Amino acid sequence: MAVSQASIMQALEKMSSGLNRDEFIFSFLDAYGFPKSTITRLRNGGDSRNVGQGNDIGLKKKLYFRVVPTGGDVSAEAESLKDSDLIARNDIRFVITTDFQTLVAFDLNADERLETSLDELSKNYAFFLPLAGYEKAVMYSEHPANLKASEKMGQLFDLIRERNDLSKPADIHALNVFLTRLLFCFYAEDTGIFTERQMTSTLQACTKEDGSDVDQFFSDLFTVLNLPDQSPERQRMPEHFRQFRYVNGGLFRADEPIPEFGRKARRILLDCGSLDWSQINPDIFGSMFQAVIDEEQRGNLGQHYTSVSNIMKVIQPLFLDTRQTQLASATPRDLR
Repeated sequence: MAVSQASIMQALEKMSSGLNRDEFIFSFLDAYGFPKSTITRLRNGGDSRNVGQGNDIGLKKKLYFRVVPTGGDVSAEAESLKDSDLIARNDIRFVITTDFQTLVAFDLNADERLETSLDELSKNYAFFLPLAGYEKAVMYSEHPANLKASEKMGQLFDLIRERNDLSKPADIHALNVFLTRLLFCFYAEDTGIFTERQMTSTLQACTKEDGSDVDQFFSDLFTVLNLPDQSPERQRMPEHFRQFRYVNGGLFRADEPIPEFGRKARRILLDCGSLDWSQINPDIFGSMFQAVIDEEQRGNLGQHYTSVSNIMKVIQPLFLDTRQTQLASATPRDLR
C-alpha cells in the first residue's frame, strides 16, 4: 500500500469537510490505500471477502463498519459488535461504528479504543495506520504502555477542561491532586494494593453512563481511602466503598474539589482502567503531567521523558561502570 501518512490525513480531512454518507467507508478505505478493485467490488456488493451483514461492510482480518441510526448509541453498538461471534469468526481487527457525528472504533489487536467527532477524525488518523501497513509498535517508544497511558490521560484532561473552570491556580492545583490520586488508584488495582480492577469495576457498576455522578463517586472513594478500617465513618459507607482498604500517608487527606464529568470522560476513565498499569514506568509521571496540562507539548512526550535505559547509556560509561567494578572487588574493610 503506497500511501503516506500525510496523504491519509489529507484524505480524511477532505472526507469530513465534504461528507457523503453513502461513500464514507469507501473513501476511508481509499485513504488507507486499499486496492481500487476491492473498493469497487465492495461498493457493488460483489466482493467475496465482504462479511458484513445487512448494510454493514466487513473485510476479513481487516475491519467491520456499521452505520448507527441518528439517536442511537454509537459507543454501545461498537461494544456489542466487538464482542460478537461475527467479529471473532472473521478475525476482524478494527470495529468501526458511526452516526456521522461521532465515530467509535476498536483496535482489537492492540486493545485500544477511539472515540472522536467526525470533524476530528483526521487528527486521529494514526489509530488506523495498521490498515496501511504501519504497525503501531514501530511508532511507540520503549514501552507502548507509557504512551498509551499518557494519551488517555491527555484525552481525559481535554474532556475535564470542557466542563470545568481551570482559570485559577487553585483550580489547576485541585486537578493535579485529583490526577495524582487517580493514578495511584489505577496503579493500586494492578499491583495488589486493591483487588484486580476494583476501582474500575466499581466505577462502571455504580455510576450512570452519562457521567453525571462520577464526581460524587470519587468524592466518596477518596473519603473512604482516608478512613482507617475500624473507624465509625467507614462503617457508615456503602458496602462497595467499605471494601476498599485504608491508604495511609495522607494522599487522600485534603478535601479538594473534584471535577465534573460527562459520558465521554467516564468512558475514558474505564478505558484507562483497562490498561495494565503495572507495566507503566512510574518515572514517566512527571513528563505525563507536563504533557497532559500543556496541549502543545502533549504530542511530544518523548522529548520530555528520558527513559531509564537512555539515562544509563550516559551515566554508565561516565562513572557508574567504574564504580560497579570497584564495588565488585571491594573488601568489607573498603566499605567501612
